[in-house]
Amino acid sequence: MESPMTTTRSIIDQLRPIGRPARVLYWGAALWLASAVVHLVALAGDGWSWDGAVSFRKPLTFSLSIGLLLATSGWILDRLPGRPRLSSVLAWTLLVSSTGEVGLITLQAWRGRASHFNTLQAGDAIVFAAMGAFVGVMSLCLVTLLVWSIVRRPSDPLVSLAIIAGMVLVTTGLGIGQWIIELGNDYVASNGVVPETVVSGEAGVAKFPHAIAFHGVQLFIVTALVLRLGNLVEIARRRVMWLVVAGYTGLLVFASAQTIMGQTPLQPGGWTLGLTLSVIAVLVGAAFTVLGLRSRAPEYEETGAPVA
Repeated sequence: MESPMTTTRSIIDQLRPIGRPARVLYWGAALWLASAVVHLVALAGDGWSWDGAVSFRKPLTFSLSIGLLLATSGWILDRLPGRPRLSSVLAWTLLVSSTGEVGLITLQAWRGRASHFNTLQAGDAIVFAAMGAFVGVMSLCLVTLLVWSIVRRPSDPLVSLAIIAGMVLVTTGLGIGQWIIELGNDYVASNGVVPETVVSGEAGVAKFPHAIAFHGVQLFIVTALVLRLGNLVEIARRRVMWLVVAGYTGLLVFASAQTIMGQTPLQPGGWTLGLTLSVIAVLVGAAFTVLGLRSRAPEYEETGAPVA
């Protein structure tokens, strides 16, 4: 069995950018992850004021989320068959559009203004409309990335499943985001104020399934990489990979259903069993992945002697 340090180093090496488009997105990711750290400090200085439409929570969470998404998109571009011009166009367009959206969210936070659904004054309404335009361009890039990964799949079946399943969830998250926009706009039209938190029904937190949808792809990619380092046979690796994908997808399905029914994320109800089983499936898949590392046998040369 390799040491945890060696395993970690192997995973980090596989996550490094290769092509120029990926490096562009990694630099953008580094910028927004640094922004997340800055806004964590700002949030602490503001007394950890997490709730509400105006909070440093928003630039913190959006910076972290977009940073992960940019790095993930760059990693995916490195593994799709060579279309250098398309890769460059996607990378730069995704970087500019995502930076525009999160930049405006950050601007509004420092101005002490609500960034989302704030259409009550002309200036704020223009900012919100510009955010929507940036999101539209970014969504087009992400859908293109999904289609490309389906048409020209990566050669490694585990990586292929991780990318396609993850990007399907990301595009689902884009749809959930549109639903959130409609809920928020309806609330403003009915109440004349910006919502503190967008809810569905009585208490369904709409951003709960939205966040789940956007970050399954990172889990899938890391799982695929760790499985490749382990000692499981190929069919076992694929089964574990499918278990993690199915469990996480179930988590999104049941979280969405619970939200639509107006229940809070932790509220016991008809969807609790499905959520619990989905989480268990992901944890079992993670356990098998780690066990594959622990049971890794020494590598042997053709002579049968272990490699030093």
